Amino acid sequence: MALEIEIKTYEEKREELLAHEGKFVVIKGQEIVGFFDTYADALQAAYGKFHSEPFFVKKIQAVEQVQFVARV
Repeated sequence: MALEIEIKTYEEKREELLAHEGKFVVIKGQEIVGFFDTYADALQAAYGKFHSEPFFVKKIQAVEQVQFVARV
């Protein structure tokens, strides 16, 4: 699965990441690259550092929002 390591890293470090709740985190492998105020800032920094390599960007939230996707 794509980004499996990054998602696992997020889940394992979730409690400590909550100190930055509301910010966007960039994760590459098991590395927390940084925290950003906006999604656009996180993407810009990640693309600048990793170019076309995969990376993970997620908003840090204590309560995850449920998203529904309907398949027609």
